[in-house]
Amino acid sequence: MKHKETMLALSAILLAASACTSVKGIAENDLLGQWIEVMPVNRNFVQGITLSEGGEATSIGMATLQYESWKLLDGEKLILEGKSIGNGQTIAFADTLSFISLSNDTLTLGKGDMYRIQYVKQADRKMPIGGSDAAMGYTESEVLNKKIRIFEEGTRVLSATDKDATMAGYLVFATDSSKVELFLPEAKTVLDRRQRPDGTAVWNVEDDDTYTVEQSEGNWLVSRRGRLLYATSGMEDALQTAFVTPDNKEVPAVFYQNSGVAQLTLDGESILLKQYRTASGYGYSNPVYDLRGKGTEAVLTRLSDKTELALKEKK
Repeated sequence: MKHKETMLALSAILLAASACTSVKGIAENDLLGQWIEVMPVNRNFVQGITLSEGGEATSIGMATLQYESWKLLDGEKLILEGKSIGNGQTIAFADTLSFISLSNDTLTLGKGDMYRIQYVKQADRKMPIGGSDAAMGYTESEVLNKKIRIFEEGTRVLSATDKDATMAGYLVFATDSSKVELFLPEAKTVLDRRQRPDGTAVWNVEDDDTYTVEQSEGNWLVSRRGRLLYATSGMEDALQTAFVTPDNKEVPAVFYQNSGVAQLTLDGESILLKQYRTASGYGYSNPVYDLRGKGTEAVLTRLSDKTELALKEKK
């Protein structure tokens, strides 16, 4: 990929197509330091550029775009030089960018009238994951306070909703298990450990309905709003079926046998239940619902008012 295309794909902010006068009088000391892009494509990584004394430049989080040097031109333009790596070839480049604005440690560079790249200067923080580290799979772990490769330090969980999914999630626990850092293909977040009334541990955000991490039968589960998203075993042990109600409403169900949990969908509501032992048949429950079944028949009870819903396995 050519350097211009890489820059646009990674960080360009499309503005209105109107002329804009660049600022002048920028000094070298104004530019020294780490500059992080305001809108990175992948929020699991930071990316940007470090401008050092002596005209040295280095990339942050961009393995295929390696900055090597920089210089100031008449206090109104920045010249960046380096190598673009991709498609089996390395191409040297020299980009000349205008200073659109520099205010409150926010730097906006531009080329022409339409495209802008915005950075924020980082002060008093550790160096983000840079080009070579990112290329080797490292990222910064908040709960461990160090660079890690999540596939080495983390616990892998697989999609519990898509048997053909190719990307896994990872759980990285703090050394005292007080927090878990959740690395998913679609998101990254940190959850706090709490204890349920029954003594079991759960990691989530208080008074929030985002992600929940818990363990069942030795398997790790990641759910959101009652829907199981990831599990240690993924879908390899999933038994998919469906029930019907007396008025012929369908209630899809998935039984994750290794994890000992069942997922029901009732009137658009996701219900995740944990298995418990019964003298005969099967039982699954959570603080709101209880599911008891035997053979092809089951009863779903809402615990608050003991309302029962008869279910029959769909043929």
